[in-house]
Order: sequence, then structure tokens, then C-alpha cells
Amino acid sequence: MRSDNRTEKMAKKKKRRKKHYLLRFILFIMICTGLYFASHIDYFDVDGIAVVGNKEISDEEIIKLSELKIGMNLFDVHPWFVQRKIKKNLYVEDVDVDRKLPDKIEIHVTERSGKAQFVKGKKYLITDNDGMVLEVAEEAREVTLVENVTVKNAELKKNIEVEETGIYDKVMELIKTTEENDLYFKKIKIEKNNVEAYVYDDLVCKGKYDNVLEAIRSDALRTVIYNLYQKSVESGVINISSNNYCSFTP
Repeated sequence: MRSDNRTEKMAKKKKRRKKHYLLRFILFIMICTGLYFASHIDYFDVDGIAVVGNKEISDEEIIKLSELKIGMNLFDVHPWFVQRKIKKNLYVEDVDVDRKLPDKIEIHVTERSGKAQFVKGKKYLITDNDGMVLEVAEEAREVTLVENVTVKNAELKKNIEVEETGIYDKVMELIKTTEENDLYFKKIKIEKNNVEAYVYDDLVCKGKYDNVLEAIRSDALRTVIYNLYQKSVESGVINISSNNYCSFTP
């Protein structure tokens, strides 16, 4: 009899546990359903999308890549998926997507910049400072054009391959140095150790590679270019020799 009573009690306990589990499960489903419908009221419909940190890429382009729309529900926005979509543009180095309750989205962008462009056939190959190809364009961009370097191969997301690696390394170092010293050249041509760096179409800096590099780093060249700019001079030759000596010939 005692054994039967114990069996009966254990069976009743199991039934009660099952009922408790079932009630908890039903309650959980009800809570989740309630939260879903509560979060999908009009109050949480996206009313504004802001893009922060971009300079090269337009707000419109980033929003288009994100596939975000005004009126969509804020809780239907999944930041990780949106970030992956935006990063399809190779000029985007990093991106964060923040949902701002109740109805705003902020997209924070860190960009790569095109620093050099090379010509292959009828295409312009835009690279960053590390030589990674960011774009294959039909038309020239507003970045330094590199001449006298033959491109062997260029694929998006990969480093450009050139024949004249020594000249290439010097050009990229020159471009990096100009950026660090608040200068910009429209075009650079290096032949052996001689540099021709164009400030404008008709204003060119000429000199030995080491002399040009040192004149940039010392600020001597920038001073000369700024003085010519103030006088609206856009043609002539700036000859650069040793000891940061720069002379201008109209």
C-alpha cells in the first residue's frame, strides 16, 4: 500500500510540474507576443536617418547601401546586417549603426580615401596609401595621377601590381609625405631619380627625389607654393635643390 501511495504521489507531482512548465511556456509566449506588438506600434517607426563622419561618400549613397527606409520599424533594423551592406563600398573602412529610441538611426562612418590613381588602358585605378584598389573608374578622380608606372594587375580589394616597383614605392612615399604636410599634387612623374610634381597643370616642381622629399618635410616647398598662390601664379617651374633651396622660374 505504501508503495502504491508513493507512486501515486510521484505521478501527481509530475503532472503538477508539467502544468507549471506549460503555464510558464504559455506565459513566456504571451509576454513575447505582447512585446512584439508593443514594439511595432507607430511610435517606433523610423522618422530620421543621420550619417556621421563621411566626407568622400554622400549621405544619400550610404543610406541607399543600408537599405534603411523612413517609416520602417526601429526594432526591425539589425545593425550587423546594415553594416555589412554599407561596407560593400570599398571607401568605407568601418561603420557603426546605432538605434536611437524611439525613432532615429545614426550611421557612423570611417572612410578610406583615394590617394593615387594609375592608368591601365582606358581605366583609372584608384588606390589608398597602402596600394589597395578601391575603384576602377571610367574617368579620372581628384586624386594624384601617377605617371611612368606600368600596371600589371589590379583587382578590387587587392593591392595593385606594377612593373616599376622602385618608382612606385617612391611615388607612394611622396604622396604620403605631401598629405602629412598639407600639400597636394595633381600629378607625379618619377624617372630614375628625377621628380616632376604638378601643383597645377602648368605649375611643376622639379628636383632630385631626396631633395623634393626633404623640401616637403621642412615646409620650404609649401611656403613657396603658398606665396605663388597668394599672387595667383599658376604656371612656371619650382626648381628644388639641396639644403631646401627652392627657386621659381616663370
